[in-house]
Amino acid sequence: MAKKLDFDKEKNNRNDNAIEEIMQADFPLPKPAEDAKNTAFARIREMASDSGNVENTENMMRRLSEKSTEKSTESSGKKSTGTVKSHKKFKTVYKTALGLTAAAAVFSAVCITNPAFAENIPLVGNVFKQLGNSMGFYGDYSKYAKQLTDSAEDAELADTNESQEDGGNPQSAQAEDQNTTENNNADKTKDNESYSKTVDGTTVTLSEVYCNEMALYLSMTIHTEDKFPDTFITSDGKPNIKLSENSTVKYDYMDEKSNLFNAYLDGKMLDDNTYAGVLRIPVEDMTVDDAGWTKFYEVRNAFFKEKGIDVDSEDFSFDKLAQTLGMDEYSDENLPQVGGPAISDYVKDIKVPDRFAMELDLKDIVGTLPDDQDTTPDIPQDLRDEYNQKMAEHGISTDDADYESLTEEQKDLEHQFFTEMWNEYFERYPEAIEGNNRYNSWTLKGDWKFNVDVEKNTSDTVKKDVNVVDENGDGVLSITKTPFEITMKMQDPEAKYFAVMLDANGDIMPYGGVSNSNNTYAIQDRDISTVYIYLCDYYEYMDELKGYYWSDDYEEKAKTKTFKQLLDERAVASAEVHFDTDK
Repeated sequence: MAKKLDFDKEKNNRNDNAIEEIMQADFPLPKPAEDAKNTAFARIREMASDSGNVENTENMMRRLSEKSTEKSTESSGKKSTGTVKSHKKFKTVYKTALGLTAAAAVFSAVCITNPAFAENIPLVGNVFKQLGNSMGFYGDYSKYAKQLTDSAEDAELADTNESQEDGGNPQSAQAEDQNTTENNNADKTKDNESYSKTVDGTTVTLSEVYCNEMALYLSMTIHTEDKFPDTFITSDGKPNIKLSENSTVKYDYMDEKSNLFNAYLDGKMLDDNTYAGVLRIPVEDMTVDDAGWTKFYEVRNAFFKEKGIDVDSEDFSFDKLAQTLGMDEYSDENLPQVGGPAISDYVKDIKVPDRFAMELDLKDIVGTLPDDQDTTPDIPQDLRDEYNQKMAEHGISTDDADYESLTEEQKDLEHQFFTEMWNEYFERYPEAIEGNNRYNSWTLKGDWKFNVDVEKNTSDTVKKDVNVVDENGDGVLSITKTPFEITMKMQDPEAKYFAVMLDANGDIMPYGGVSNSNNTYAIQDRDISTVYIYLCDYYEYMDELKGYYWSDDYEEKAKTKTFKQLLDERAVASAEVHFDTDK
């Protein structure tokens, strides 16, 4: 059993998919590709005319088709896998009696031997397609996402329809042509003004939006007049870029705007000046009643004060709070049991409506600098010496290997000395705190404002109650599958458990990289006709079970016992869920 799977199909299938990408995309072809297409058709017409009979033309088409297959094999190492659907779309646009298949063959050969043609997909309305399976939550977004700008094909189709309505009258068509062109240009200008904004040489253009039951996906491009700043590349090969935390979003179904925390973009550099990425906002971030929580905390702290508890005092702790209130362990949810306020009296249960509008105010774009450009100061030697001296005075070793041999008292002291050292460090270098941009980050300053109308698309979304729980009802309550991800709904107030999901082959499902959740998985190219859910003791999973799967010799160990078999033995609860029977 293979432990590590290669999910980056883009690298392996790039040439194979070139034909399908060109033929299926709803956009005008780049000029070099358009010229190649026209040349191909001219060749077909000329050859068919010279042949004088259909039989010779068919033989010619077969030879050209074989030739294109040979070139495809030479370029990619295997035959092209263009679909019937893509060729059907091509035929609809270019109906000719002299052999479209042969023209497509010649055109396909040109595209395959010149892969750059496939890279010339227009950015407007096609960022998801540009990113392909370099995205963590990749898939065919064209089926679900709404384009935020009109495509050239839409305008051309509108012109065609109007001409047909005029009965093909040339004079009528000519009279309407100028007005139609002016209206289309006005609409495009309006769209560009709405979804593309330039501030100090940096242009942010929104491309597509897709919202389902679990998250909202907003694709965009960032283009700079000067070369894009050098950026740290993460372990999965992506530039580390995010929207600053003073960026905000306001939904029309919410009373107040909220900040975009942890708004990392999932994308890649297209050239030296252009970055394309996707912002994923989980639904739980779109349904937080900030005003309600603020009011609840005010009432709660007033209740604490009545009980003689000051949450702002230096000696405040939740253990002391629980003891004062007569609770075994403190939790906001259990406050009504001791006469305190109930969360539900102040915090509204908000749901995302089927249609809504959002106002985006993107203040800055922030990226992490490469390691060789990071100028964050090291801990000064005098602070290191002071830390080591305190440790030596209390007989505490500074060797990491000896840490586990320390007593609990020594560990507490070590933690105290370590914290004191870092607090002094941040007092000297406040800009060194993670998130500040002076030393280890670059910032594109700006204020890009957008208004976006969103309509939820819940097609191909399936929710299943699974109840993978312990005797107290804690664990995985349900799972929701969208076209691109699967999310588990957990109830675990004491954080006792770690939930694991395996695909139909028994491999751990991958995280999307920008979900910020241990319970959200990317579907990617995995077989999820059946998934297996396991509820494990948190510490047992982290200390033992997880290492079994990720060990270098797992393939050898799996010959005796697979990871799934291990979880079958050790999990607190489990379930097998089938999606292949869903309509």
